[in-house]
Amino acid sequence: MKLTSRIVTTNRTILFTGNDSLSFFDRFVVSLHPAGIFILMDSNTRRDCLPVILEKTGILSKARIIEIESGEASKSIENACRIWSELAEAGADRTSLLINLGGGVVSDLGGFVAAGYHRGIAYINVPTSLMGQADAAIGGKTAINFGNMKNQVGSFYPAKAVFIWPGFLGTLAQKHVRSGFAEIIKCALVGDTKLWNTLKRNPVNDLLRMPVQGDLWEKLVRSTVAFKNRVATRDFRERRLRQVLNFGHTIGHAMEGYALSRGDTGILHGDAVAAGMVSAAFLSYRKAGMSKSNLDLITGYLSRGFPPVDFPDDDGSQFAGLIACDKKARGGIARFTLIAAPGNPVLGVPCTREEVIEALTFYRSTPTGSSTPTGSSTLSG
Repeated sequence: MKLTSRIVTTNRTILFTGNDSLSFFDRFVVSLHPAGIFILMDSNTRRDCLPVILEKTGILSKARIIEIESGEASKSIENACRIWSELAEAGADRTSLLINLGGGVVSDLGGFVAAGYHRGIAYINVPTSLMGQADAAIGGKTAINFGNMKNQVGSFYPAKAVFIWPGFLGTLAQKHVRSGFAEIIKCALVGDTKLWNTLKRNPVNDLLRMPVQGDLWEKLVRSTVAFKNRVATRDFRERRLRQVLNFGHTIGHAMEGYALSRGDTGILHGDAVAAGMVSAAFLSYRKAGMSKSNLDLITGYLSRGFPPVDFPDDDGSQFAGLIACDKKARGGIARFTLIAAPGNPVLGVPCTREEVIEALTFYRSTPTGSSTPTGSSTLSG
C-alpha cells in the first residue's frame, strides 16, 4: 500500500508528509515570493540528496548552495558567521529563502542562521535523516552548540514549511536509522501509549531489518511527527507542556557535551538519548513512582536496541557539572522530565547531584548493545 501525502497546517508551520510531498514544493516556494533562494546542506546530503531534490523540483535549479561539513561539530557559531557572510555577499535580504536540506545538524543550524539574519528570514526544512524527520525539523527550535554544551544558544523560530519525503531515508546507514529511532521511542514513552504498545512488541533490531522506505516506517514517522507537532503547537516556547519532549535529553545532552569537550565527534545523538532514557527511567522509578516492571521493560528494550555510550568519568562528577549548566536547570539544580508510567509524564522534577550520579551508575550496570534481541517479532501494530 502506498501512503498518499498529507498536508497539516498549523498557525506556524505547514507540514507536507508522504511519498508525494515534494510535488507540492515548487508551488509552495513560489507562494513565498522569495527574491533569492539558498540551500544549506552538509557534504553527505550534497552527494546523496541534492540530486534527488533537484530532479523532483524545478525551482531550485538556480539556488545558491552553501555547504558545511557533516557532524555535530559543524553546529557552531563559526559556521553560523560563515553562512551569514555568504548570505550577505550574495545580496540576500529579508525576502530571501533558506532551504535546510539535511539532518538534525543542518535543521538546527539553518534555523538559527535564518532567525538571526536581518532579524529573521523565511526558511524551509527538508529533513533527510530519520532524526530530522522525526524530531529536529519539527517544532521551530533552532540552536548551535557553545562552549562544549549542546544547544546552548538558539531561538524559537518556526519554519514556513517542513517537507518530509520518506525516500531520503534510503540514503542512511543503519546506525543513523537507529539513532533517529530513539526520538520515536521517546515520543511513545512520554505521550503515545498506542505507539509504545506497538514498539514494545517489536525489538529495535527487528524493526531495523524492515525496509526503511516501507509503510511501517512511514507510519512510525507520521505518528511521531503528529505527536510532536501537537505538543509544539500548544506550547511553542516550552513554558510547560513541551518539556515532555526532553525525556532522556538532560543526561543525553551532557554525554554529547562531554564527548565534544574531549574532541570526540563520533557519538550519535540518538545513542546518547537512548542512554539518557535508561537513566531517566531509573530516576522515574526512584522519584516519580514508576513501577519496577516498567523500569525493567523500558531498560531492556533500550539496552538491547542501542550500543553502549562510554564515558570515562569514573565518579560522574564531570557529568553532574554539565547537567547543572543545562538549560532546564534552576539554581544549579537539574530538572528532569520523568514518567510515572508510559504516557504519564512528570515535568520539572529536581534531582540532586547524588541522584544524577546514581542514575549514571545504574546505566553503566545495565547490559547494553546486544547484537540481536531474543525472540521473534510479528511487527504488528
